[in-house]
Amino acid sequence: MKTGAEKTRDLILAAALKEFAESGFDRTTMDAIAVRAGVAKGSIYYHFPSKDELWGALFHSRAGRLAELTRAVTGDDGADLVGVLRAWVDYFWAERDFLELLLSEAWRNQEREALVAELLYRVIEPVLPLLGGDSKGELWGYALFGAIAVPALHAMKSNSPQTMLDPLIERLAPLFAR
Repeated sequence: MKTGAEKTRDLILAAALKEFAESGFDRTTMDAIAVRAGVAKGSIYYHFPSKDELWGALFHSRAGRLAELTRAVTGDDGADLVGVLRAWVDYFWAERDFLELLLSEAWRNQEREALVAELLYRVIEPVLPLLGGDSKGELWGYALFGAIAVPALHAMKSNSPQTMLDPLIERLAPLFAR
């Protein structure tokens, strides 16, 4: 069971995600995050000394969940790329704001870019053996992630994202499989 401090931290992270996705990192204020979270601004600074620290915690949290999901899907039972891609799409559907933030804001400065690259590596690392595991595997992993993330964001703005993404998943998997 979570403590009060952990619940407050989670509220702040959820509010920050919404604010960053709606307004962008630069235009988001700690005041706006506090209002959305329903907490005092001091509570935010208690948990996160700066907006950059809050951003980092948010990405660690969301990308960490995606990495855990990827490890679970690629476990010892011989997962295939179709299963991985479907799991990623399901995660993106549940975390649309995170996907939008990842694709729109994460690459705007070197510090954020370095953090996102590190965290994305954790997401793709369990998939690398399915991609051949050679020296090109890491690049293929990033390419695979991008090849599903960008169309997923586009499809989520339509009425039937699964209908759009299922054929893409079926075609991407053989292209990337070893």
